[in-house]
Amino acid sequence: MESQIRFTLLIAAALYMGWGLSLVLAPGASHGLISNGPYDPVTTAMFGAAMIGMMIMFVIAAYDPEREIVRAAAAGLAVVGFTSAYLIFIAKAMPLAPITVISLLVDLGACAVLFLTEARIDLQEQKKPRRVASAARRRHA
Repeated sequence: MESQIRFTLLIAAALYMGWGLSLVLAPGASHGLISNGPYDPVTTAMFGAAMIGMMIMFVIAAYDPEREIVRAAAAGLAVVGFTSAYLIFIAKAMPLAPITVISLLVDLGACAVLFLTEARIDLQEQKKPRRVASAARRRHA
């Protein structure tokens, strides 16, 4: 399951790296892909920088997938994914285009895989028989 978590985190990192670099390096060209509103170079570049920051967290989590950072990565994916879904389908502030919908599906898919894999690991750990400490065994004997 650790390899599944790592693969999912690296897929999410690739998605966020693509968006982050395009928003930082070519903000004018990429702004129209994510927004129906007016162009603001500062906001676009800051959003790109935030995406790059999330990508770095995903890579760190993939290198050493400890429970807390994997859950934080999944929560971050959920926040961005549900916000994007709201902006695309309800607020209509993001264009309903193949690139945004595919990115949304990859984001929410990675989020679901991470949450469900972590839940499966938790269930397996709960089912493991617990060893009774030697002092507790002596008291029961």
